[in-house]
Amino acid sequence: MTYDSTGIMEILKEATAEQHRDAERRQLQKALVRGQLAAETYAAWLGQMFLVHQVLWKSIASRGGDYPRLAEIVRDDGLHVAHLRSDLVAFEIEADDVAPLPSTHRAIQSIGLTSESDALSLLGYNYVLEGSMNGNRFIARALQQTPGIAALSYLDPYGEEQRPVWQAYRERMTEAGFDEAQGQRMVTAAKDMFTFIAEMSDELMREAVAT
Repeated sequence: MTYDSTGIMEILKEATAEQHRDAERRQLQKALVRGQLAAETYAAWLGQMFLVHQVLWKSIASRGGDYPRLAEIVRDDGLHVAHLRSDLVAFEIEADDVAPLPSTHRAIQSIGLTSESDALSLLGYNYVLEGSMNGNRFIARALQQTPGIAALSYLDPYGEEQRPVWQAYRERMTEAGFDEAQGQRMVTAAKDMFTFIAEMSDELMREAVAT
């Protein structure tokens, strides 16, 4: 595969396919899709996702001035962070009091180091989280009938605009113009994000069993 013949979005998709499938095989993800996740575990998952989104958004916002392509591509203005905070309030959880699991802590550290050393590679992490919104809409529908779960704004932030929002994001990524070396670093970041999410899912389910 070459960067001359294939856009960055297709490269990211193909290069992370294995990690993507692995993350989706986790027990937590399967329970989410089936609408069978316990409310307590769902709330805990929201808390960990809040921590990841928060550090990523702060990193992108802080480096956007130095890297115009970063600011041009990511335009959510902290929307996902705000929705996660709101959903946690519905569970009477203060987002700023959430403690990171070991996997989440590793994700936070990885994002922080990338922000300092190679800010454009933050787009690799963001590709995974923004792309997840396509499937999250279906999860939101599955969870609508789950007892104790009414906080779904994070899972369905765009409503009927999901497809055009994602298409516009794809176009901005493609038009930004990344060289092969930068693209490969973004792929590494995206793979890492899928791994962090898979590990986090396992940790949350182990905690659920323990309690």
